[in-house]
Amino acid sequence: MDEEIESFYECIKNIYSQIMRTRSKTISTQEFKENIFSLYQNWKTEIEPMLRKSEIDDAILSTLDNLFEYIYTYAKSRVAYVSVVKKHLSEINDIFLSKIFVILKKSKEHEPYIDLVKSVSFLGLDKNWFSATCALQLQEVAITLVAKQKNIKLDKKHVERILNKKIDYFSFNDQYEAFSREIKHLYDVDMPFLTTQFRKIRVKILHEGYNPEPEEKDSIVSFTLGLLQKLKDISDKEPLESEH
Repeated sequence: MDEEIESFYECIKNIYSQIMRTRSKTISTQEFKENIFSLYQNWKTEIEPMLRKSEIDDAILSTLDNLFEYIYTYAKSRVAYVSVVKKHLSEINDIFLSKIFVILKKSKEHEPYIDLVKSVSFLGLDKNWFSATCALQLQEVAITLVAKQKNIKLDKKHVERILNKKIDYFSFNDQYEAFSREIKHLYDVDMPFLTTQFRKIRVKILHEGYNPEPEEKDSIVSFTLGLLQKLKDISDKEPLESEH
């Protein structure tokens, strides 16, 4: 799609450049009108349908459609002033630069995520599940990396020693509890508390394919953002022993 859009945009620029060079006040040549007609036909038959399938907002496309429609109709009139066509082509140019290309670039950057969401739709997993899963996995990865940075071992043997208990089913909940104790001991910082309800929904989402409600997803994301900020602050701190 990128090549077709860029090629179409080059046509817009060429016509606009042609207008800028003309000294006539009206569109006087048939060739010039035919270029506008061709641009319009290309828009209606290829580019607009293509963009309708993208993430471009309908309102943006409707604005462009109206502009192309106006230029096409106006160019067919007996007297068409260059200044009018120039004004509308300038608006089209601005929309392509400030909106169309920006949105398409952003969409392209997120294509793997979008493809993944679409590919598991048959499983009933939605965007709330993806967002919550990403946030929950971030919690685990962030704890693991900061623990390594601070030389806090979170394997089963060391977690059992920190918590002073035997663990039959070793999980992230145990690692988080051990990490929280070590952070309190080393930095006198209290980590956010993982409630029983939070731990249960974590298991349901990550291991049972539960689609959280929007408010549940928002709560998980909010908690994760707060946790990441706390971990960032901890990563910059020195242990209490080093401060004396």
